Amino acid sequence: MAQEFLDGAEKAKRPVMMVANVMCLVGEIRKDASQWEKAWELSNHRCARAMRSLGRHRFYDNKFEESIECFHKSFAINRLYQNEWFTCGCAHMRLEQFEKAVFAFGNVVSIDEMNAEAWGNIANCYAIQEKFQEALACSE
Repeated sequence: MAQEFLDGAEKAKRPVMMVANVMCLVGEIRKDASQWEKAWELSNHRCARAMRSLGRHRFYDNKFEESIECFHKSFAINRLYQNEWFTCGCAHMRLEQFEKAVFAFGNVVSIDEMNAEAWGNIANCYAIQEKFQEALACSE
């Protein structure tokens, strides 16, 4: 049904963002990164959902730099997705970019100050950098 919607999108002159979001759904169902890339292009780089989905996909493929790039494109549109900030922080940790990871996890706790996993990851990043007072402050 979604594919039929997409196939008829040009004829029906459906709104671009609606088509882009359906393409994202198709991408999620099929685990097809090309759908998110097409949605991103179709939306003239305005479909944050496409970059969030592609960022997660790249993260699980261990393509951490690409994942971070996708997340930052989505954050330029909408910064309020704490799960994506968390995953972005994890990607930075995998690349041993601990200052950037602290920033990402800091965005998580600015959205949800009770997110214990994000606080724990911030503390871990500080401890790795031997900033023990900052690490301790995260656990209080």
